[in-house]
Amino acid sequence: MKSRRRSASCYRKKRARSPDKPFIIAAACHSPASPPPPRPSEIGRMSDFNRNELQAALVLIGLGIGCLIIALGYPMGTVVRMGAGFFPVALSVLLIGLGAVLAWQSRTAEKTEVVLRLRPFVMILGGILAWALMVDRIGFLPATAILVVLCAMVERETTWRSALLLTAGLCVFGWLVFIVGLKIPLSMLGG
Repeated sequence: MKSRRRSASCYRKKRARSPDKPFIIAAACHSPASPPPPRPSEIGRMSDFNRNELQAALVLIGLGIGCLIIALGYPMGTVVRMGAGFFPVALSVLLIGLGAVLAWQSRTAEKTEVVLRLRPFVMILGGILAWALMVDRIGFLPATAILVVLCAMVERETTWRSALLLTAGLCVFGWLVFIVGLKIPLSMLGG
């Protein structure tokens, strides 16, 4: 018995010989390193999708539909004289569209393993809560500085120098936008 060693494995299908056709052998080969070609019944299955991106897309679509349902209860107005529901409806449609695009791209997106890191979640949420609790007591600038420093420390590679520069820039920006521009009555220092 002869054994033939091949670099590629082949699947052969033989069809019986008919009187008018010769004997036919169809072979589909692939190399050992590559996965076998998909069967026709496997094309378009859920296993082809990047599940993380698809779930994010479905959340965006669901959130957009929910906001759209709520926004349709407000008067729309016209383009020249917009009602209270015009902007929320437009944003809801954009959110649904973004979710649809993300869902479409999840078919071909590279599958990556998501590692859940707790530090960024805790630091950013803690910074926002600290700002909300302290802005009335210690003032806008110190509360914003604490928020930015806590959020900048999410990444371990962040240096104190870059965190302080970012803090100074965002405090000035926030002061210009919210206190000078929008005239929101917040005290700069102290409550």
